[in-house]
Amino acid sequence: MAATRPPQAWPDTQRVLQRPSRTGRDEVSAPATQIVGDREAYLGQAASDVGRRISVDQVALFVTGDAATSLQQQFQRLGPEFIALHDLGMTASLRLLNSMVVPAGARVQRLSIRRQGQGVALAVIPFVEVTLADGSPVRVYSTDAQAEGPVRAQLARVLLAHSRLGVLMVGDLAARVLTAQVAPLHEAMMQGDWPNRDLLLVPLGNSIGLAAPSAQLGHNTPVAVHVTPHAAKPKHVWTFIGGAWNRLHGMPGGERALPTELSRAVPKPRVPSPEAYTEPMPLEMPRRTVAPPAATPSRGITPMPVPVPVPVPRPMPMPVPGASAWEAYAHRCALIKGVQACCVFDMHSMAVMAFAGDSPAPERLARQGAALLASMLDASRALGLGPTQPETHISTAHHHLLLRPVPGHPGVAMHLVLQAHGSNLTLARMQLERISSPN
Repeated sequence: MAATRPPQAWPDTQRVLQRPSRTGRDEVSAPATQIVGDREAYLGQAASDVGRRISVDQVALFVTGDAATSLQQQFQRLGPEFIALHDLGMTASLRLLNSMVVPAGARVQRLSIRRQGQGVALAVIPFVEVTLADGSPVRVYSTDAQAEGPVRAQLARVLLAHSRLGVLMVGDLAARVLTAQVAPLHEAMMQGDWPNRDLLLVPLGNSIGLAAPSAQLGHNTPVAVHVTPHAAKPKHVWTFIGGAWNRLHGMPGGERALPTELSRAVPKPRVPSPEAYTEPMPLEMPRRTVAPPAATPSRGITPMPVPVPVPVPRPMPMPVPGASAWEAYAHRCALIKGVQACCVFDMHSMAVMAFAGDSPAPERLARQGAALLASMLDASRALGLGPTQPETHISTAHHHLLLRPVPGHPGVAMHLVLQAHGSNLTLARMQLERISSPN
């Protein structure tokens, strides 16, 4: 009878020594996995930021109610510090945002407020992020939101009410007109639900006559209203805004200080760090053999082929920002007599591809141009005229708006603004036909 084998006992536990840290190619071939416990940290977003970042220049806020009330609830829950820009009698806030991002090569960002479960945006609010001395970002919102009229007014009041610093950019307005425009703001400030305590009036036109409206805004309210000198350029506006922010946060050189120079307000987009170091590998080019010149070889001797090295092509130069073919195309179109602004944009994403001229702002031209082309395309389909991309022009008392798709580039269109008194619309369209689009 075979002897029964005793039951196998559990093996003793052995301590496994930790391997030394790997470097070089071992780490590349088997990289360590890092677990990120916070989703916001993975996305590179601060905890107090409103909305979820879904792309480099877009943040989405999904709501169940109306846009203004939902945004106010977010501000009350998170308590972020931000600056709100509001226009009175002109549209300068978007131009200021564009002037801030151009030196850094960045883009104006968008906060899209969307209904939960639906893709249509209730409102789109433009903003940029500036960096404080301690490296933390602060948003600068423009109340020039893309929304319906009543919703747009409600969003403007919510942004101004919950901002750390509210900025009113005032154009050339008569005293009675300006008084009528600040009256609704004063009524909202009197209701009590107005956490903001500092308003800054920046005159972009004539600064005479702002004393009475500023006194009207601060009357019987805890809000301090200050009036700056006349600001002729965007850099002057930002200098006044940065100075006011730094006074609110103590010393100008403190941790919460803003750079008062416009070109340093927005940091350059961060370049992603490489996951592994790369090394240049030796490039072995094939050698082409060429027979020697025809000659009578000696008997018994085989001629050897002569290797001829193949020339290595030069690498293509990297694209230079501001020197692309689309920028050159927009500048050529802007040279047409009477052109005030030229914007080339993507009709689907409303992204600005190139801009030349003065005003309106490129973001506004792209947004309104895409909306007009989409409406005309819907009307063309409803009338049974086919889905061909339309071309149109709109004439007002002082300007001509010309919208046309760029030939040879589906989905790309151009929005041209011409002055009515110094341009010929028919001649401008003929000259546009002669300007070749980028290949």
